Amino acid sequence: MQENNTLRNGITVVTAFFPIGRTDWETFTRSDDTYFNYFERWARLHNDLIVFTIPQYAERVEQIRQNLGRTNTIVHAVEDYRKIDKELLERMTQVCRTYAPFSMFPDKPEPSKPYYNYVIALKYWCMKEAAKEACTDKLAWIDFGFDHGGVDYKNLDDYDFEWNYPFEKPVTFFQNHELGDDPIFEIVRRTDTYFQGKFICYTNFAEEFYQDIRSHYISLIRCGLVDDDQTPPIMCVRERPDIYHCLPSGWFSMLYDYSDVKQPKHTPEMEPEFLKVGIVLRLAWAKRCLKTLWREFKYQVKRYPL
Repeated sequence: MQENNTLRNGITVVTAFFPIGRTDWETFTRSDDTYFNYFERWARLHNDLIVFTIPQYAERVEQIRQNLGRTNTIVHAVEDYRKIDKELLERMTQVCRTYAPFSMFPDKPEPSKPYYNYVIALKYWCMKEAAKEACTDKLAWIDFGFDHGGVDYKNLDDYDFEWNYPFEKPVTFFQNHELGDDPIFEIVRRTDTYFQGKFICYTNFAEEFYQDIRSHYISLIRCGLVDDDQTPPIMCVRERPDIYHCLPSGWFSMLYDYSDVKQPKHTPEMEPEFLKVGIVLRLAWAKRCLKTLWREFKYQVKRYPL
């Protein structure tokens, strides 16, 4: 990467892979090799790339980029990612012990897996650190397992370009679901998804972005709630809409939806706040609601035994 004090117009992509043993989960399983298979596809992007991972995988990441002819890569081997923010990990662990039964989906990773939430929260720390050595005026976070092996980008050539776009605000989230005015605790309880895990941040705003996001994680935890990367960005948008901006986009399609060299495959749009679904999903949702109400009833009735 070039060495000067002037940030050029462009995007440095930032990502990380910190294994949390998903192979051993009962649901939502995914092996480390699966993640690397996903990464090897989108690693074809021509952008500067900064990667954070464990020492055992640093050389593997470097080799993938070298094999693709991408020499503009920095890989950081993090000895123990658990020590990056020990306070946050400890607090998330405590809350997951007590909060899960109050979630509508108590077996999902968000209410029950503190390491899952913690590793996702580290993406903002990675962005802050990457800003110290990036040569571009914008940073983009892309998850290591982006596009899950070809959901939106079927052909490997789809990544054979340098992604850039004139994003207008310090932080841009890619939104796939209309956001109403529900209170945060209700959004957390439903584990709703409004934003993709990918986002843009001006390089000179990365430190402030990190501080804002972390403060919202702590606010959630103080209220006995825990989440991955959904509600803290929502809190940012609601608190500082002049800084935190949202653009409509499909789950993985932002590389084409907002590009100065590519055209969107579809018109970027969000799902409505209230979804229209078929009878099977409606019945499944009704069953989920009844199970949640029954758990709530049994919990609340203990306050004043019948």
